[in-house]
Amino acid sequence: MQIQLPYGKGTLPLEVPDKNLQKVILPKEIIQPDRPEVIIRNALFNPMGTDRLSQIATEYDKVAILVDDYTRPCPTRTLLPPVLEELQRANVRDSNIIIIIANGTHKPPTDELKREIVGDKVFRNYRVISNDYVNGEFYTVGKSRFGNEIEVLREYVEADIKIILGDIEYHYFAGYGGTRKSILPGISSSRTVHNNHKMMFDKNAKAGVLKENPVHQEMNEAMHLAGCDFALNVVLNSRQRIVGAWAGNPDLVLDAGVKLVDEMYKIVVDQKADIVVSAASGHPHDLDLYQAYKALHTVLPVTNENGVIILVAECKKGHGNEIYYEWMKKYKTAKEVEDKLKQSFVMGAHKAYYHLKAIENHEIIFVSSMDKTEVEETFRFKHAKDLDDALKKAFDIAGKDATIFTVPQGTTTLLKLRLNK
Repeated sequence: MQIQLPYGKGTLPLEVPDKNLQKVILPKEIIQPDRPEVIIRNALFNPMGTDRLSQIATEYDKVAILVDDYTRPCPTRTLLPPVLEELQRANVRDSNIIIIIANGTHKPPTDELKREIVGDKVFRNYRVISNDYVNGEFYTVGKSRFGNEIEVLREYVEADIKIILGDIEYHYFAGYGGTRKSILPGISSSRTVHNNHKMMFDKNAKAGVLKENPVHQEMNEAMHLAGCDFALNVVLNSRQRIVGAWAGNPDLVLDAGVKLVDEMYKIVVDQKADIVVSAASGHPHDLDLYQAYKALHTVLPVTNENGVIILVAECKKGHGNEIYYEWMKKYKTAKEVEDKLKQSFVMGAHKAYYHLKAIENHEIIFVSSMDKTEVEETFRFKHAKDLDDALKKAFDIAGKDATIFTVPQGTTTLLKLRLNK
């Protein structure tokens, strides 16, 4: 059977023998939704738990709008215009509106990237800034139940009306993206982010889990301490089309989005496979290995111990994070990294922990545009020149009768093994 796997902005063909292929794991997506502007305006005109934005804001209010950065698939250029129209209905002055790119610990975007994120017209007419989690000016808005000070970007804290735009999908230790993640890590200080992310070792800090997840709990507290008057979040399908949108109270928005994400992307399988081929969902999820790793993490629960995972991700920007790269060069085991991070958390090094944990019990074959030497020596994956080469290597390891799953949307799908079969 031939399967097309997302790769960058295109696809790669994979030929899998029928006798080996157990399952092509695809989300239960909404493929043909309404026009995005219809979905968004319906959400804005019918907010949950709040008045309309045009009724909340007033003429002289200073407004801060948080938007996702370049590593997220969120269609910010589509979300912003109707939100700005609502503010215009309230007679808010353009000069009193600031748009903040909530890039968290990612590199602050250039002006060209800012323009790409928000659109040319918005970039020309509004002030657009981004988070600098090391050198930015932050205000302490309170302490979380975990005793950590929550430090949030000054420009957001000083606003009269605070708005969060974003998308909701799985996150491998915060449970889900969306709403509160725009605050923490989105516009928080390095200290606040590091203290929060130290809790990733908790047993409940995993994809698809919010209950008793301390990472999520502190993020949520940070959002309420910093304030959020109005949220607009969306859920996308694999074609990056909006299939759901909710506006209003951020807690209600997250709950509604999580429900749709689970309906579409949580998939339970009855047994594990010997070989799992996981594609990192294409652009922008596979821009670099730092982001594309999620597609590897997703399939670990359904891959047999000592089985093979073929990770398919273009990674045209390489590894994507210098700290991740340096820690992969320096440390050999996940335990070494865990011990260091518990002493002093370093953003980026956490990815080395997950990476080293994954390769303890699985052989990883990597199809990408990255340099073979770097792939094999630093990241300790087997390099494959293409999917045919990768599958041949996988059969050499797992045997010619190996069972195979393919997961074309590896970064957005949540896989669970059915218990008590």
